[in-house]
Amino acid sequence: MIKRLLMPLFIIYGCNSDNNSSNISGNIDENSKKTIFLIEADSNSQPIIIDSTYSDNGSFSFTREVFIPNINFLQVKDHRGNFPFILEKGNINIELYKDSIPTSTSYGTKSNDSFMEYKFTTKTFINTINSIRKEMQEASVLNDTLVYLDLQEELSGTNDQIKSYELDFIKKNKDSYISVLILERFLNSKSISKDSAKKYFTNFTKRVTNSPSGINLNQLLKVTEKPVKIGLLAPIFSGPKPDGEIFNLDENLKKITLIDFWASWCKPCRIQNPGLVNMYNRFNKKGLQIVSVSLDKNKDQWIKAINDDGLSWDQHISNLMFWKEPIAVLYNVTAIPATFLLDSNGVILEKNLRGIQLEKKIEELLQ
Repeated sequence: MIKRLLMPLFIIYGCNSDNNSSNISGNIDENSKKTIFLIEADSNSQPIIIDSTYSDNGSFSFTREVFIPNINFLQVKDHRGNFPFILEKGNINIELYKDSIPTSTSYGTKSNDSFMEYKFTTKTFINTINSIRKEMQEASVLNDTLVYLDLQEELSGTNDQIKSYELDFIKKNKDSYISVLILERFLNSKSISKDSAKKYFTNFTKRVTNSPSGINLNQLLKVTEKPVKIGLLAPIFSGPKPDGEIFNLDENLKKITLIDFWASWCKPCRIQNPGLVNMYNRFNKKGLQIVSVSLDKNKDQWIKAINDDGLSWDQHISNLMFWKEPIAVLYNVTAIPATFLLDSNGVILEKNLRGIQLEKKIEELLQ
C-alpha cells in the first residue's frame, strides 16, 4: 500500500503537543453516523485496522501515541477509497469528502502541511502528463510519427520538471516525512546517484531519519560502503524497539556488544536462545550487551517469542521487513542465526560464533 502510494507519490491524491500524542480531529461532509477506520500497512504492505470510531454530526477524532512519523490511512465504512496522511506528533485536522475520499485534506503538522502542498502543486503536472499521453495515443492511431515524437519530447520535459520540483521540495522540507519517501523512491529507482542522495539525506532532521523509511534509506545509503569483516568497524545502524523507541548503536556500545540476528520463525535461533540467556545472565554485569535484530514480519509473534524465550535484555530491534530487514542487508546477513561480536569502539572481533565457542570467546574478552 505504501509503495503504491509513492511510485510515484505525485500520482495520488496546529501546533505541536509536548508529549508523544497525535490528536486527529476530523470532519466528514455527512451528518449520519459513520464508522471511520484508522489503518496502517503491515510489513507486507497489507492494510491493518488499528483503531476505529464513529462520526457524531460529521465530526470524529482519534488519539494515538506516536514516536516516529509514518503513513496511515482513513477509510469510511461503505465508501470507496482511502485517504493517506502522515500520523505524527501534534494536532492533525482532517476534512474527509465522502464522494471522493482520496482527495480529502490534512493539515496541522509539518509533514501533513507539506504533503498537501506537494499534492496541490503536482496536480498540475499530472493533468499535463495525462493530456500529453492522450494526444500520443491519438497520434499513434493516426500513424503520425512526427507529432508522436514531438509529444514524447514534451512528456520527457514535463517529467524533468517534476523531478526538479521534487528535488527542490525535499531540499526545502527537511523536517517532512514526505521528503524521506520521495528520496527513498529516487534512490530505489536510481533516478539520482547515491552520492547525491546522501547530500539530501544529511540535511534531514533526526525526527524523520528515525522513521521507518528514514532508517531504510539510511541503510541503503550505507550498503557496500565498506565490507563487514573482522577487524573493521561495524556498520552503525538505528532501529525501532517494540515500543517504538529508536535504538542507536553508536550511542550504546558497551565493553562487548553481541549483535544477534534471529526471528521467531527460525527454529535454530529459538534453540540457541536459552544459551544466549545464560550468557547474558553470566556476563551482563561484566560488560556484555546483546542487541537482538529480528527478521520477523509480525510484531505480535516477535514480542511473543521474546517473552516465551525469556530474552530479558532491552535491546530488541526490528523493522518487521522479513529478509528485507535493512540492518540485515547492511550486515550482509543471508542466513540466521548470525552473530557479530563488537568491542567498545565498534570494531568487529568475531563473526558467527555459536554455542560453547561463543561463550568461551565472550569469557576470554571479559577477563
